[in-house]
Amino acid sequence: MKKLFLLLLIFFCFSVHADTLDSYVVMDISTGRVFKEYNKDRVGYPASTTKIMTALVAIENKNPMDVVKVSDEILTIDGSNIYAEIGENFLFSDLLYGMMLRSGNDASMIIAKNTGGTVDNFVKMMNQKASVLGLKNTYFENPTGLDDNTKNKSTVYDMALIYKEAYKYPLFREIVNTRSYKTESDKKVYFFKNKNEILSLYNKATGGKTGYTPKAGRLLVSSAKSNDLNVVISSHGNGYGYKDHISMYEDIFSKYKNYTILNKETFKEEKNNKIYYIKNNCVYPLTEEEYKNIEIKSNDDYIYIYLEKNLIHKQKIYQKEIKTSFFKKIKSLF
Repeated sequence: MKKLFLLLLIFFCFSVHADTLDSYVVMDISTGRVFKEYNKDRVGYPASTTKIMTALVAIENKNPMDVVKVSDEILTIDGSNIYAEIGENFLFSDLLYGMMLRSGNDASMIIAKNTGGTVDNFVKMMNQKASVLGLKNTYFENPTGLDDNTKNKSTVYDMALIYKEAYKYPLFREIVNTRSYKTESDKKVYFFKNKNEILSLYNKATGGKTGYTPKAGRLLVSSAKSNDLNVVISSHGNGYGYKDHISMYEDIFSKYKNYTILNKETFKEEKNNKIYYIKNNCVYPLTEEEYKNIEIKSNDDYIYIYLEKNLIHKQKIYQKEIKTSFFKKIKSLF
């Protein structure tokens, strides 16, 4: 009996360890609010989650309907591939599907070469984008995530921010939310099955990207939506952590919802012969208790929103002169 108990205890401890994430961040896609985090700034190899940045830079700089030809950029690539051939012609958007669903390293290289002119120039574009996004712990040396000869570095927090930026684009959202994709080049038919299993495991999932190399370990960036709340989770661990992601999503969706704190249609004030107004709504994910404790301060130029004395939103207040007719001016004199 004692031996059985010991075996069950060992099995339980091993199972818990296997599912434990050693770093993660749970972030609102719209505002960037971090709901939960653990070791979010720990620097490591991002493996194929690198391809999120590759997709982002490509979508921003290349027409997805362009036809591109494969050249010798694929000759030195190993690992996961779509097995493109030199001289083969692809629709650029099909390569994006092959890269994000099949995690094709050769597709990444073709995308990089045809977007940047050279792969090296494309990597510079990736690092420039990282700088624009303010990523302090991210640096790219290749568009694939392979880490044998060249090594990329990032954190789960920075990868969540990259995903947040890429999620602005409808094509990116469509690709990462696709379970399987069939297409053809001028030479053969391709069928890409999404390696990201969370799409099959969780009905609120909207996409993501897995990553793995022996040096990097297993990484997962995923997204999910409930009502109008969009959330991204980026993690690193011994396993991909699908169950951990789902559990954290359910916890966030049960506690938070989006509240409209500022409404541009109703925020108008007349003062000193001027109209004061704002151009954008402020919608922020909060618990019910947090919403009750929101504090709003303003002056003539800005409006500030605080949660537990922390500034969570700052917005410019605009003003315009109130036009008064000649007869109203005369009337006001009397």
